[in-house]
Amino acid sequence: MKLKEEKVDSELIFKGKILDLYVDHVRCYNGNIATRELIRHCKAACVIAKLPNGNFLLERQFRYPYNDVIIEFPAGKCDPNEDPMVTASRELEEETGYKASNVKLLGEYYPTCAYTDEIIYLYYADGLTKSERHLDENEALDVFEVTYDELIKMFTDGTIKDGKTQALIGLYMANNK
Repeated sequence: MKLKEEKVDSELIFKGKILDLYVDHVRCYNGNIATRELIRHCKAACVIAKLPNGNFLLERQFRYPYNDVIIEFPAGKCDPNEDPMVTASRELEEETGYKASNVKLLGEYYPTCAYTDEIIYLYYADGLTKSERHLDENEALDVFEVTYDELIKMFTDGTIKDGKTQALIGLYMANNK
């Protein structure tokens, strides 16, 4: 069965700093024309960082769309043409004040594949040494550490609601059986 849709036309509706909104018309598998609203988003990286004492770094950050403080791993968007591994290392240091000597790609996460092309690259980091935080202007983060058991409890009891953090915990668990 033919699954791929073919773009007929595309209209840029909004151009922002980190995302652009398009309305596309596509030809479906059956020949019908349908409308797709699409957000084009820059790449991003997220990192699970293991401290020398075996604990993991987490952050509390206010997220405006949910009007709530969300617990998540260090993450951020890639600068133009930046390798996501560089982004992961940079964001880890900027947000937590730790440098990693070892950063390894665990996988990719498509957060909302129905209407955005965003890809978040998921990394594991260790060999951490204390450095300095360099938060972006208007960025406020509460960094804290948890044991592996505490991390898994927060994952399974719903305390951690952030999808990229959930996906990364799952990948880490699968790679460390």
